[in-house]
Amino acid sequence: MQVMPHHKHHHDHHHGHHHDGGEHGHHHHAGPRHRGGGPHGVHGRGGRGPGGFGFDDEGGMPRGRKLSSDDLQLLLLALIGEQPSHGYELIKALETRSNGFYVPSPGMMYPALAFLEDRGHVGVALEGTRKRYSLSDEGRAHLEEHRERVDAMLAKLQHMAEKMARMRSAMAEDEGDGAAMTKEFAEARHALRHALRARAGASAEEQQRIAAILARATAEIEAGAKDAA
Repeated sequence: MQVMPHHKHHHDHHHGHHHDGGEHGHHHHAGPRHRGGGPHGVHGRGGRGPGGFGFDDEGGMPRGRKLSSDDLQLLLLALIGEQPSHGYELIKALETRSNGFYVPSPGMMYPALAFLEDRGHVGVALEGTRKRYSLSDEGRAHLEEHRERVDAMLAKLQHMAEKMARMRSAMAEDEGDGAAMTKEFAEARHALRHALRARAGASAEEQQRIAAILARATAEIEAGAKDAA
């Protein structure tokens, strides 16, 4: 990967943060024309989740929480196609859709939007000092041309959103247990969770077998609690 010159990166980052009142100031700061013409790599805010989000050429395996300029532009076109939006609304939409996993910085978002404007893929309506982006006919055609890739990215966002929800649920459950849990109890509970997750797609017969095991275990646990009381 090429590395953007330091002064160029600083320039885009500086302008991108003025997203409430200076969106129109980015028209000429879309970055070098690399493939799709935007910045060489578009990163979310680091440290906000596990796994990866970037795609290979088939839109498949993840390669870290970053997107190429082309991929971010396609995602933006898809969101704008659903609803004309301001730049900050698109940042929030990506954050919401990924459940906090992928949140592009303004310094990456606005150069990508400026490039879409340069290419005529979006129309722009000024509302005070802010821009509202809407999908043009050219943008709709480009989006449909890459519909399979867009759908794969949207599905990946949904997958990561569900993964983030599961992680938060597990963390909340652990935090609610207090500090009295023994090591043996914690390890046994973790093993049970892992076994159940691994069989999420089991046949109906296998699910019935597991349900019977859990029912017996529950009954034994409750019986032990009554005896202890």
